[in-house]
Amino acid sequence: MVKYLALLLLMLCITYSQTQAQQTFPGEPDVVIFYNDDKLVGHVKNVQMGELEIDADAISDDITIKLRNIKQLRVRRKLYAIEDVYNNRFYGVLDFSDEPGMVTVHTADSSFNMLIKDIDNLRDLDHRFWRRLTGTVSLGYSYTKSSDIGRVNGSHDIRYNTRLWTYALSGEIIYTIDQEFKGIEKADAALGGYIEFLRKWFSVTQVQYQRITELGVSARVQAATGVGPILIKNRRNDFRGAVGVNYQLESSTSDTVTTRQKNGLEIPVYLQYYYLQLGTPSLRISASNSLYFSTAIAGRIRDDLTLSATWKLVKHLSITAQFYSNYDSKPIDVNAATLDYGVVLGVGYTW
Repeated sequence: MVKYLALLLLMLCITYSQTQAQQTFPGEPDVVIFYNDDKLVGHVKNVQMGELEIDADAISDDITIKLRNIKQLRVRRKLYAIEDVYNNRFYGVLDFSDEPGMVTVHTADSSFNMLIKDIDNLRDLDHRFWRRLTGTVSLGYSYTKSSDIGRVNGSHDIRYNTRLWTYALSGEIIYTIDQEFKGIEKADAALGGYIEFLRKWFSVTQVQYQRITELGVSARVQAATGVGPILIKNRRNDFRGAVGVNYQLESSTSDTVTTRQKNGLEIPVYLQYYYLQLGTPSLRISASNSLYFSTAIAGRIRDDLTLSATWKLVKHLSITAQFYSNYDSKPIDVNAATLDYGVVLGVGYTW
């Protein structure tokens, strides 16, 4: 009987210690201590690419700090997804360590020390929907007197993070105003999600709508899924590729061709690259290329390329420059162009 009571007491102690290890303190501010013992108190917004961003209580704007300059760190207001530079992922909180330059990670079943500079990503697991949203919404306008053409462009990129999945809602639109045409010249909207697994692999699923009048596409709806390797992932760069299947249905802008054409399956090849440089201003460069090989129309190849750069000037203000190109070797309308490209500029709100 005594043995059973001792075993029960031991199990209760283990359970209590695990609960205490991962205990959160919602009302407590985060603390950053530097090697000169200066201290910043506030709310840590994220850790990414070797730098920490904090909304400090004593300063009106966000501050970006290099991890190598931090002596001690405490972030335990809520649970976080913590990733290190070796692609290990943990769920828990961060607390002070006795050793300078180290932090104690408390998870549900363990506690251990790691180098502060080895934290690659810190993501908020707040259960409130709006707290998990990050993104940018931008708007721009261009006009040329010589051609009497005005263009309004808008774009958005919104992300929602969970423990395993990252969901993304992105889109762009170009509205043209001239003597011959007034309406939506180009539109693109996509909703998808991706998950990383086995440390170096990821899977992506996406549904997408496109309108590209230059290529004769009135509307294209497609659904795709793919899987591939994470080729490079470090503090500043993320490069990955995937291969999958894509089903698309498109209609033409011309009345002289079949108004709806079912193209069936395509084999897509995706390449995506991100570069992030935090600081003031912070810079984010992204390149995305989607290459489609049709299985229904012999020799048809489509390619969608987007290059963009976003400068975050102050807390919520950003400027975006984007180059895009769309290629179709055999467009649905034989009289349409095979290539469309352009450059758009916009001023955006980032959160």
